[in-house]
Formats: sequence, C-alpha cells, structure tokens
Amino acid sequence: MNFQTVLEGLPDAVVAVDEGLKVVFWNAAAEALTGRSARRAANRSLKELLPPDSPLIRHLLETVRTGESRSEGESTLETPDGRTVPVSIVTAPLFDRRGTVEAAVAVLRDISRIRELEAEVRRGETLAAAGRMALGLAHEVRNPLGAIRGAVQLLARELAGQSRFGEYTDVLIKEVDRVNRIIEQLLDLARPVQLRPAPLNLHQLLERVALLSSEGAEAQGVTIGRRYDPSLPPILGDEDRLVQVFHNLVRNALEAMKHGGRLTLTTRISLNPLFAKMDVGAGQRSMVEVQVTDEGAGIPEAVRGKVFDPFFTTKERGLGLGLALCHRIVEEHKGALRIDSAEGRGTTVTCFLPIAR
Repeated sequence: MNFQTVLEGLPDAVVAVDEGLKVVFWNAAAEALTGRSARRAANRSLKELLPPDSPLIRHLLETVRTGESRSEGESTLETPDGRTVPVSIVTAPLFDRRGTVEAAVAVLRDISRIRELEAEVRRGETLAAAGRMALGLAHEVRNPLGAIRGAVQLLARELAGQSRFGEYTDVLIKEVDRVNRIIEQLLDLARPVQLRPAPLNLHQLLERVALLSSEGAEAQGVTIGRRYDPSLPPILGDEDRLVQVFHNLVRNALEAMKHGGRLTLTTRISLNPLFAKMDVGAGQRSMVEVQVTDEGAGIPEAVRGKVFDPFFTTKERGLGLGLALCHRIVEEHKGALRIDSAEGRGTTVTCFLPIAR
C-alpha cells in the first residue's frame, strides 16, 4: 500500500517538516486549510508560509527539539487572506535508525463546524428563553394594548376637528401598533416554524425579492447585480419563508449602503468543505449557496459572532430579531447561515440550502 496516498486522502491536514522546519509533506487537506498549494509549500521553511508566532510552528519546533509529542485541543491557524481558523493540533517526532529526531509531523483538524454547532446550541437556548418571554408578553401586554388602542380611537372621534389633539391621538395609535408589531416578531421566535417544502427555482425567488427591493435600492443609489449559476438545480424549501429570509438579508444590505454602491446576489453549487453536504434527516444532501454581498461599512470583528443572537443589533432603531428569525428559518430547512465581513469593505451573508431530489 502507498502510505503517501493514504495520507493524501485524509480529511485532516497533515504537515511534515525536517529538523530545520523545511516542509517535506503537505497533503490536500493542508492545502484547503491553509490556502497554500503543496507545490508552493514543498522545500520551503514553515516560517516563510505562516506567521512566526503561529502555534503550529511553535509545537513542531518543540517536538523537533525535545523528541516529544505536543497537542493542543483548541488553537488557531491564520490563513493568507487574514482569516483565523480554529484548529486542533497534534505533533509527533519521526526518528532515524539511530533514534535521533530527523523530522516531525503535525495533524491539524478544522474545528470551525464544531464551534458553529456549539454556538447554534447556545443560540437555541437563547431563542427558547426569548420564546417563553414572548408568550408571557403576548398574554400580559396584548389585551391592555387592545384596550388602549380602542380607547384612543374613541377619543379621536370625540376630538374630531381639533387638529392639535388629533396629532396626539395619531401618535398614540401608531405607537400602540408599533408595540404590537414588536410582540408579533417575538412570537415568531416562539412559534414552531411550519414549513411547506417544495422544489423551488431559486433564481425566480431571488428575482421576486429584487423586484420588491428595487425602488428602495434606486432611491439610495444602489445597483443590484446578479451572478447566477444557470445550471443550478431546484432547491427544497418553503417559498414564503425563504422570501422572508432573503428580503430581510437584502434590506439589511441596503441599510448598510447609505451612500450607494453595488449589492450582488450570487448562486452556485456549494464546494465549502463544511457545508457542501449536510444531513437533512434523510441522509446527506448536496447544498447550494446564495450570497448577498454589500459594499457597506462591514461588521466590527468584536460583534460579528453575535449578529444572529436575539435582541442584538448594530442599528440605531433595530430590535435585533430579523437575523435571529432568518437563522431559525434556514435552520428549519436543514441549512446554514454564515456571515463574512471586513470593516470598510462590506459584508457577505451566505445561505446554504439543500437541493431537491
């Protein structure tokens, strides 16, 4: 058996270096994880390929010097494009016939998906708490609000013709209606998401959303562009719920571009190693990607991990429920929602959805 072929086929990244930390082996998974090809990495010092303070360099250096294995369950790896990927690292020495360390090997496992699943569990617990609170609010607040609205309407009739007081009653009714809308959004988080899945043409669905948003985009000087994969197969989803998701994502993108720019809708078959195939309850199914990309200010790194949390918002007048509900709807479709953002360069929201069979 060709052991190099076995190592090439492993899903974990395998990197081997000699005693001077010069790369002697770099498998396909290492290429995908680091963004550097084996051809470019071969016979180069690891210090040329990764930042000098990289945990991988530190652990391999210690293994070469001491002849002992090193492991770290939670570490990071910085990629050439500036991303920081959470990884686990295990290193081991390789000895020659005299028992002298002549090389070392490292195995790195991308634990991004594990971290995302842990975040989803925490988010689910928060959503459950929000749901319980919403049910309580609906019961305790909606009946008094209905009584207040009715009383204000009666008062408005009595004061008809008195313009100054009419303005006050209009404000009161609008504010009561706004509180009712907030309660409805909270209830959306509490209610079970009822899906009516069917094969859908994703491009027709996105064009519907683009048409709904075209007037607002034009008013802000935003151009809506398309990068559609014409060979994209139908997806499996609930049309109304997905329109709700994409309309929310497009609206957020427009709000991020107050001074104009380009909003791009992209579709393609997913090749992402974490999301290209996902278990939808009836076995693995291939996924498609829908990307909504804006040229806004971007999301600060410090808050990027909180954007799907209920009640978290970076908007002046936002409730922080829109993205939380979008995440829940996509999750019910057995898909995933992911945000990539760079301050000053914009944001891309990627929605992964299963194809229909």
